[in-house]
Amino acid sequence: MRSNNILIVLAMLIAPAGFAQVQVSEEPMHHKVFDNGWVRILDVHVPAGDTSRWHKHSTPSVFLILSDTKTGSEVRIEPKGRPAFTDGRIWFEGFYDTPRVHRVWNEDDHEFHVIDMELPHQPYQELGAPFADSAFHLLFDERPVRGYRMTMAAGLVRHAGTRKGPVVIIRVGDGSAAVGVAGATLGKKGDYVFVAAGGKLDFVNMGQSEAKLAVFELK
Repeated sequence: MRSNNILIVLAMLIAPAGFAQVQVSEEPMHHKVFDNGWVRILDVHVPAGDTSRWHKHSTPSVFLILSDTKTGSEVRIEPKGRPAFTDGRIWFEGFYDTPRVHRVWNEDDHEFHVIDMELPHQPYQELGAPFADSAFHLLFDERPVRGYRMTMAAGLVRHAGTRKGPVVIIRVGDGSAAVGVAGATLGKKGDYVFVAAGGKLDFVNMGQSEAKLAVFELK
């Protein structure tokens, strides 16, 4: 009986190390604001001086850093090429072979703000040619997604037509200019709109200053 009790205590001590992490979409600071099967948008806010729970990234994802914040992280599992959390960075990670298991803390006096956009949809489809308009700067073209950075001058209007796949547009720049996209208004960093395949992509900078967007074609 005594040996059984010892085994139970040991199991309780060992279990947290192996099973304490949650999927990133279940981590409390990763707020799930949109999920429709094509895309799962997690709006991440880590308050000053706080630390996230251990969590796991294992779904192909796009990351957008929306704040200039000094951070740190502790890693259990890490794919090659550890990312830098600097304001304005936009990148894709597939997590095809290796997940990321980590926790992140905020060493600064203001919040750490990130968008983690998971891409669970499969199988992937072929898209047409990338946007030809010079306002769209191609960042990457990966298996599940094609990503662009878009800069709109004050008062600029762009009619980008329709696309074969769904499109997600996210506001990434500061500034007072509101941007109208496909009937939605993106007024601040992190605002987003999902446009279904075949939907009209009309962009209007309604302000007197430059506006910056990230645009993603889903495959």
